[in-house]
Amino acid sequence: RKQYHVAPADLHNLNAVLVEKQAETQFQSYFMNISWSLSTDANVKELTATKISVNSKGIIEHFQCIRCYYTEKFQSQTAAGNQGWQFYYIGFPVEPETKYFIQAYNLPPANINDDFPSKSLLLTTPGCNDNVMKYSKSCIEMGKCNVRI
Repeated sequence: RKQYHVAPADLHNLNAVLVEKQAETQFQSYFMNISWSLSTDANVKELTATKISVNSKGIIEHFQCIRCYYTEKFQSQTAAGNQGWQFYYIGFPVEPETKYFIQAYNLPPANINDDFPSKSLLLTTPGCNDNVMKYSKSCIEMGKCNVRI
């Protein structure tokens, strides 16, 4: 591992909500909208990426990970209007009745023996009895719902 003079800024917050995407089929697709903001300190200028991992436990156990690279170096601690830098990623599909453990941290990582700053949260998706989730492909295939007409 490489030793860094300055560790990148920590994540300020981490959130996740379900979003529905209209598919070109009779099914609805559901994804996580994971959003985060950066702490407003000078170390944001050292930041190169944010790594997000999602571990699911439910009908199907699954692990997914993505690295969101920042294409340019941050020139200031805050975005326009003196607001903190905010980002989001939509792309992790979700299944009904599943617990998702989401963890995120900035890169480059902390130095060896330094604190490893990360944020994590738990998102639990509703089951097939939910008015929204019942139109997912999984619920329809399990016979838990009729297709919308």
